[in-house]
Amino acid sequence: MSAPLVSVIMPVFNAEQFLGQAVESILRQTCDDFELIAIDDGSKDHSLEILKKYASADRRIKIISREHRGLVASLNQGVESARGQWIARMDADDIALPQRFERQLQWLEKTGADICGSWVKLFGTADRRVIKQPQTDEAIKMKMIFCAPLTHPAVMMKTEMVRQLRYDQNWEKCEDYDLWERATREGRRMINVPEILLLYRQHKAQISIAASSTQQQLTQKIRRRYLEYVFDLMKLEKEWIGDVLKLREPSPSAPNMNYVDSAFSELLKNNEGEAQATVFDHATRLYFRAAANCPDVIARWSRLNKNYGTGIGAGVKIKLWLLSFFHIHPDSRLFKNLKRLYFFSIRST
Repeated sequence: MSAPLVSVIMPVFNAEQFLGQAVESILRQTCDDFELIAIDDGSKDHSLEILKKYASADRRIKIISREHRGLVASLNQGVESARGQWIARMDADDIALPQRFERQLQWLEKTGADICGSWVKLFGTADRRVIKQPQTDEAIKMKMIFCAPLTHPAVMMKTEMVRQLRYDQNWEKCEDYDLWERATREGRRMINVPEILLLYRQHKAQISIAASSTQQQLTQKIRRRYLEYVFDLMKLEKEWIGDVLKLREPSPSAPNMNYVDSAFSELLKNNEGEAQATVFDHATRLYFRAAANCPDVIARWSRLNKNYGTGIGAGVKIKLWLLSFFHIHPDSRLFKNLKRLYFFSIRST
């Protein structure tokens, strides 16, 4: 068989409940020049039997079955086996919309980018939000200061790039964030198609509390190294970094808010358009986290808003006042409940 244009990498581990829907969503793509590499990571349920059934009916499906080694090992094995020019990530419990590959390939050709994500719609629980990731390379790289700027199972990327960088076992549970950060420092360009191309399923089996704690610690380390990289590029004061990072700790100790203000002011000054709006949105979320320990948080945020916001910000000021007046800390149950109610939303993200 000739090499396909796209190699779809789909790790599978005890995924029988949703696997059929995920596979069928790939087989229904309007761009049919692909291979689907499914890596069965030692599943104990009927996942392998389901994959074999689909593979017997469609020669584009390739199955790798072995003992359990974990997600990063599965991803790297899939990358090594890929024959396509592009690698498309896919999870065994999500649903790709039919035009996903076609639209991503169009945007990659149009922009010359190395990595292409998209907007995704959540489903499976009461949370049905649309996650609108930033579109431009500049905005994506500013969002990376705060969190992963691409939704991993919605990504398509150059095979040669992933083979060069590989997923790093040391960063499992945030291996995607680590990859994007290293790709940025290699000078790779990123985009997100401003359309919903993937339905991202949420369910109880996704991540345990223990795994979440590990994920938070690793994510914080990636934030630190990326902030150091960005601050070097912009020639900013590195002593500000520690206080910005304090605001992302589960129970933030009181940071030096003058340093926090200075860091965000300089980041905003050095950006424009979507990149500037992305920094402002995420900085505002961190002021929400700072509010319980910062009596003058409204005045501080208002100074940023005056220079870089898009209105008077009355809604944000009311929320900041409530969080400050009632000392609602980020590790409290009330804060978490407010977060579930999208109390801290700035734009429709």
